[in-house]
Amino acid sequence: MSFLKKTKKNKKKQTRFNFFSKFRQGSKNKRSYKSLLLVLIFTLILSFIYVSLNQPIRVINIESDFKRVSLKTIQSITSEMKNKGFLSVRQSLIKKKLESFNWVKSVQLSKEWPDTINITVIEDDVVGIWNNELLLNSSGSLYALDKRVIPGELIQFFGPEDLVDEVYEQFKLYNNELIARGILIEKIGLDLRGSWSVTVRPGIEIKLGDQNTDERFDRFLMIWDKSLLENFELISYIDLRYAEGFVIKRKN
Repeated sequence: MSFLKKTKKNKKKQTRFNFFSKFRQGSKNKRSYKSLLLVLIFTLILSFIYVSLNQPIRVINIESDFKRVSLKTIQSITSEMKNKGFLSVRQSLIKKKLESFNWVKSVQLSKEWPDTINITVIEDDVVGIWNNELLLNSSGSLYALDKRVIPGELIQFFGPEDLVDEVYEQFKLYNNELIARGILIEKIGLDLRGSWSVTVRPGIEIKLGDQNTDERFDRFLMIWDKSLLENFELISYIDLRYAEGFVIKRKN
């Protein structure tokens, strides 16, 4: 009899336990359904916002002077953006492609919602002529000489074929200092012995040699600032190839 009583008690406990267990499980399921429903609603809202913002590109505005870069060449790349989503256009990729073209110095892109891309193409300028054979542009690149489009009074660059970058960088360094003083470079050269010379208007040669050229150039600037300004046009050349001092030759 005691055994039967214990069994009945155990059944009552088990029944009670199963009831609460099912109740808790039902509550958990309801919370899971609610969470899933919230996630679904949030996803739908985000999708709606993305679709609303990601309007197809209809208008591509291109601005440039287009002296040496072809508009058709630019359009061959920009046409890839037509009808693509506003948010899908990869500006950095388009910019990189456009800047790879000859004579393209830089490109600026901006988006204007809902369907417009604005592009500004900045071209390289012609800086000078390299060894009387090739055009040198403002990016330091060389191009075949086309006499039909060469501006007058270009700067003359001379040097070994493999040192165009070095000559151009030195030119920019000197030009920044000289142009601030109203001095214009006519010619800059590096000979096979590594000797530098700069010719400025009106035809005055500055001989810097092959050693301590930056120090010698600074010496020239000091001389200019102190005493050369008034008599500059009377000078034929200034020779700074000395450890100290300089030699000035007057025009005949």
